Amino acid sequence: MGFVTSEGLRDLTPDDRSVVPVLAARGVEVVPGVWTEPLPPALDALVLRSTWDYHLRLPEFLAWVDAVEASAIPLLNPPPTIRWNVDKKYLLEVEARGVAIVPTRHVARGSGTELPALLREAGWSAVVVKPSVSGGAFGTWRAGETAADAARFAGQLETMDCLVQPFVPELVSEGEWSLLFFRGRYSHAVLKRADRGDFRVQEEFGGTFAAAEASPAVVTAAARALEAAGQETLYGRVDGVVRNGRFELMELELVEPTLFFGTSPGSADRFADALVEALG
Repeated sequence: MGFVTSEGLRDLTPDDRSVVPVLAARGVEVVPGVWTEPLPPALDALVLRSTWDYHLRLPEFLAWVDAVEASAIPLLNPPPTIRWNVDKKYLLEVEARGVAIVPTRHVARGSGTELPALLREAGWSAVVVKPSVSGGAFGTWRAGETAADAARFAGQLETMDCLVQPFVPELVSEGEWSLLFFRGRYSHAVLKRADRGDFRVQEEFGGTFAAAEASPAVVTAAARALEAAGQETLYGRVDGVVRNGRFELMELELVEPTLFFGTSPGSADRFADALVEALG
């Protein structure tokens, strides 16, 4: 069994390493493999884990996914799921299926859309801009009604599709939920918080996370969002925020999310059981 990673994480993340002995107890040996290099031989399946540079090399990454699919080696999550999930415009698709999302505008590269006009049309004064294909808050920033922000947005739009969303104060005051599902079954949740003066919850920006007990309503909403994706999954992380008593989806992480095994006793066992089940 290969756990697919990136060059900077050859030995896997600590989180992923924690599940290795749990799988070994079930007779599954895990071997790390870097996606940009020849994979170890004689692997019977691959699990995408920490390919955290894929958004910087998307055509190459998708070509790699195609090659794995052609080789008939099982890839989890499956190739169709990966292709669907790499571009965050999928949010509009799940919204059309009745899922509450943080309001989102998808702006195409080279469209010439001007940020001030978008803000006026949407009725927003403070927004978050992010690339449509990104990871780890790459290229994500807060914008407002200034000329400098308009120029920055125009420059970013010359090279990539972007998403524009209203700034959500609850992300700072309450935090961002991440709910983990294995083969569609709810496992556990964490609550992530941004560092003082920031809105990004990623650890590289000073964000923190801790185990949290999600309410039944939040779990139900997250499960519905994952179901609305219509994708086959071994693992899925549903990220969102509670606003006005309602869970609003921010992202469906189906490519290479951290699974936060260390926050929930038994979660590594639940993942291992789901993986063995998926392999038949």
